[in-house]
Amino acid sequence: MKVKIAENIRTLRKERSLTQEQLAEALGVTVGAVYKWEAGLSTPEVRLIMELADMFEVSVDVLLGYEQQSGKPDACIHRIEQFINEMNYEEAVSEAERALKKYPNYFDIVHLSALVYQLKFVRDKDEKAIERSNALFHHAIALLNQNKDERINEVTIRNHIAENYIMIEKTELALENLLKNNVCGINNSLIGYVYATMLKQPKEARTYLIGSFGNCLQNLIRTMIGLSNMYMELEEEAGIETIFWLIGVLDSIKENERTLAFTDKLKAGFMAKCAVWKATLGAFEEAREMIREAYILAKKFDDDPVYTLEGIKFFEGEEIQSIVYDDMGKTAREAVINIIFEEEKDTEGYQFIQRIWKELESESGK
Repeated sequence: MKVKIAENIRTLRKERSLTQEQLAEALGVTVGAVYKWEAGLSTPEVRLIMELADMFEVSVDVLLGYEQQSGKPDACIHRIEQFINEMNYEEAVSEAERALKKYPNYFDIVHLSALVYQLKFVRDKDEKAIERSNALFHHAIALLNQNKDERINEVTIRNHIAENYIMIEKTELALENLLKNNVCGINNSLIGYVYATMLKQPKEARTYLIGSFGNCLQNLIRTMIGLSNMYMELEEEAGIETIFWLIGVLDSIKENERTLAFTDKLKAGFMAKCAVWKATLGAFEEAREMIREAYILAKKFDDDPVYTLEGIKFFEGEEIQSIVYDDMGKTAREAVINIIFEEEKDTEGYQFIQRIWKELESESGK
């Protein structure tokens, strides 16, 4: 195995903005000793290695920085994952415990083992499994500097801990963890759920749930636009289907289909996008009707614009006065124009839609 204690002492010291002099003073050694450790000219004695690990809040083997060369931890992880995929949680737990005995401070194994115990509780409702899961999650946090998976961080791990508390109905502990880790509102839905469903506190739930609903809409729109663009780049008609599905969702959250809402501005832009794609695929008559519908809706919206949440379901009280934004254009007409003239593409489909749009504007005197 390889040992990287010199490199790790230097890296961990700098992460904490400590000078060599400050580290030496904290440990009761000379500056020269610290210099030799970081230069690889000498190694701290065992007592000092333990003090360094405690000071930097890492395990001793992490401080030593050994790299296992045999690949055996990966083999353990593979076996655990196989048992999980087979939903054989008894064997997954057994394999996890064997792996933990061999590699008690190997992040990937500790984190995966915590998830195994979480899954075991879901099936068996054994509270000891949750206790073991949380203990392993806490240990995984201490080993996070080993983690190479960008999807995993301290927030995601602490949210797993909160989920565990919810499952065993330790609501206050769950809420405490969720509130502490509500980065950019990622826990709004679960916090609102806990307040509304478990604590029966609707007033406290309201802000979080309405915020979550708004975030869900925003994420849904971005996701479906991304999917539609992906499919269209692949020249698949699913690109149009995703937009029509999204338009249906936007229509469904209007309180009254006969009155305008902010979603109608988005709908006009999306209809224009579908028109371009239909024309690109050679469906010119369908494209003509779509761009005409987009034009009529954009004009209707701009004549009486709505830039608040008024007319949208589930938003009540003062929230409806909140101003909503998008990056499609200042007006619905501008949003459509940005889409159909966005790159002045020299294709028959774009040219067809651009020509129809100009005709529509000419007819109305624009």
